[in-house]
Amino acid sequence: MRRRGLAIAAAVALLTLPAVAGAQARLGKGSVEVSGGITYIGGYSFDERTAEQTANSGSTGAPFDFFTTDSEIKPVVGYRVRLGYFFSPSLSIEGGLRFAKPVYEVRITDDFENAPDSTAEEDLSQYLFDGSLVYHFGSGSRAAPFVYGGAGYLRELHEGETLVEEGVEYHAGGGIKVWLGSGRFAIRGDVGVSFRDGGFDLDDKSRVVPEAGASLVWVF
Repeated sequence: MRRRGLAIAAAVALLTLPAVAGAQARLGKGSVEVSGGITYIGGYSFDERTAEQTANSGSTGAPFDFFTTDSEIKPVVGYRVRLGYFFSPSLSIEGGLRFAKPVYEVRITDDFENAPDSTAEEDLSQYLFDGSLVYHFGSGSRAAPFVYGGAGYLRELHEGETLVEEGVEYHAGGGIKVWLGSGRFAIRGDVGVSFRDGGFDLDDKSRVVPEAGASLVWVF
């Protein structure tokens, strides 16, 4: 049994070597990588707001509150495609497009006429065009960790595409690519943070948004 186990292990190792060697050979200078998959984008909340009746000039009456709103951009799962070029087995540059449809939700409470609380929603169409530098560790291995960083242009359209919001975005993170078969295909997983300035934001603040993604990769 022990000899049989050693023989099976040796056979598996021999079958694995071509896959690793293939991955190492393909990730050289001039290699091109295409990937596509899904991405999770975290949400964020806006400051609470109160709609007030302002007293007329000269009036002694005190202002009163009509209602209070509490709103947020909800987390969403979107889609992403990337195109990368390798300067070396370790260093590449990639450009990408991300599309998502986050929901802007507003909760209306404390109505002065005692109307029941209500919730309104609006779908946004969010596009991100970005570029990144990617550094791979152990690029000749079947499982290759990497880190990345870059910037992008953010474009958000309100429902009905009647209003466009624009902004800039910076991102950083890391992940791993696991090469399959001959090394031409891989599964990519990554997590990071996105720093966004502009776009749709009631508070006019810079935002830090967590991200995570999973993609299929093809290199040629």
